[in-house]
Amino acid sequence: MRMRKVMAAALTGLALVGLAGTASASASSQADYPWPPKDVTPVHKTKAELQKQADGFSARQERTFPRIFRGATNVEPGPWGGEAAGVFDDMQYMGNWTTFDYQGQNLTTYMQVNAPGHIKLSPKQLCERDKCTGEVRDHRGGVTVFTVNDTHGIHAAWNFRPTGEVVWAQSWQAGTEPQLAAVASDRAYTFTR
Repeated sequence: MRMRKVMAAALTGLALVGLAGTASASASSQADYPWPPKDVTPVHKTKAELQKQADGFSARQERTFPRIFRGATNVEPGPWGGEAAGVFDDMQYMGNWTTFDYQGQNLTTYMQVNAPGHIKLSPKQLCERDKCTGEVRDHRGGVTVFTVNDTHGIHAAWNFRPTGEVVWAQSWQAGTEPQLAAVASDRAYTFTR
């Protein structure tokens, strides 16, 4: 059931990108998304809890990346951590690198899962800071904002959630925005469980 929702999000992103070239982002739609949400509850977990969660995230990447990045092989999630791999002391976010083979190339993604309230930057402020190329609302009350850094060739999808969590995924491969959105909007990547 969850995979169907992830795939529905990916297909929505593909449809928007395919129909419009890119999903459209407007200042008014970003301004309409309240950030930070009211009544955000911070989440603090022990190192052991975070390691268990990180193990689950890696298993999820191994299972879902071949479907999201259709036909991806050799999916190898790197260790999760904060300032360094495996460092979880009082962390409010976790990130990791994942490499895999996709469409004849070796692709690397980076994703970061942020606890409720950790990211103060609103979608509108993100688009003032970075070059935004689109925005998609999801069926669970969140919004995914697409950014690109032309200088470094970084394409990213930032999923802002009603819980105050922000999950983002990036790659250095143009055309992967719908897949990045599917990864970032996957509610299995959360601090709140």
